[in-house]
Amino acid sequence: MKFRIALCLLASLFISSNLLAHGSGHAPISEQKALLIATQTTKGFASIDPQLGFGVVPASWANITSDTATIFQSGDGYRIVKVVNPKEESALYILMSDDGEVYDANISGKFEGVN
Repeated sequence: MKFRIALCLLASLFISSNLLAHGSGHAPISEQKALLIATQTTKGFASIDPQLGFGVVPASWANITSDTATIFQSGDGYRIVKVVNPKEESALYILMSDDGEVYDANISGKFEGVN
């Protein structure tokens, strides 16, 4: 029994030291990957209301491709990707971190706290 406890403690110490040694962030993603993430996120808004103030977008958003997305703005640690739906003649803006984490989305392209 003491052997099992010692083994568990040793294993947890090894795992936690590896977690602490891991950096706090990930490497920045490429521009192409950012466009793909924004497109996939926007496609998802065609089936659910993301509770961001614009509701469920029309079903045609589910068929957009990443070539309809462009980097609208970028700065230290973030990107804003503009995704255009030619059928609706409208755009959604996706705010994400440099490593691809999506923070917010809207139809104006202006995000509080982003200059």
